[in-house]
Amino acid sequence: MKNYLISIGGNSTSNVLSIESNFEEIIAVDSGIEHLHNLSLDPNTLIGDLDSISKKSLDEVKKNGVKILAFNSNKDQTDFELALNYLEETEKSKVYIIGGESGEIDHLISIFLLIPSKSFFENIIWLYGDKRIIFRQKLELNIKKLTKFSVIPLTDLTNLSIDGAEWNLDNKDIQFGETLTLRNNTNEEQLNIRCDKGVFALIY
Repeated sequence: MKNYLISIGGNSTSNVLSIESNFEEIIAVDSGIEHLHNLSLDPNTLIGDLDSISKKSLDEVKKNGVKILAFNSNKDQTDFELALNYLEETEKSKVYIIGGESGEIDHLISIFLLIPSKSFFENIIWLYGDKRIIFRQKLELNIKKLTKFSVIPLTDLTNLSIDGAEWNLDNKDIQFGETLTLRNNTNEEQLNIRCDKGVFALIY
């Protein structure tokens, strides 16, 4: 499986290199290029309307022959959505996302809701500070004991089961927006979550 990295604007305090360092392609989304510079990573591709990237970084990108996919600022999609669309054909790949922390609330919510709308959403890992956010219908995850986690229902969840946690569930229907599955803790080294129908986000 190939790995891709998308770096978006906003703050970034995560260290993707502690998890993965071998990337097929590194994509800077406008000012997200600054996070790559902080990690001593060079982008292969720059995507966006280029309204927030610094002149210095843009000049450097052009000098280094980086592929630039520039869009008009009067567009119907965010720069981040354009980046995900660019990777639409990489459904068997793993996509890491850094950035997007502590930004404006509408951007934050749009990132969170955009990811599960993509056909390859289960291959996306958003690194948010010291947390990871993944989107699933079911999972088996090797994890340290006493890890705090939350399951966020992004749709109604039919027959949700959680095993390996302080508060397990057995085939319980959870409505979209319900808070029952927030702030749990693992008590085993494997966490199993599944539902018959629906999509959830796991933050851990």
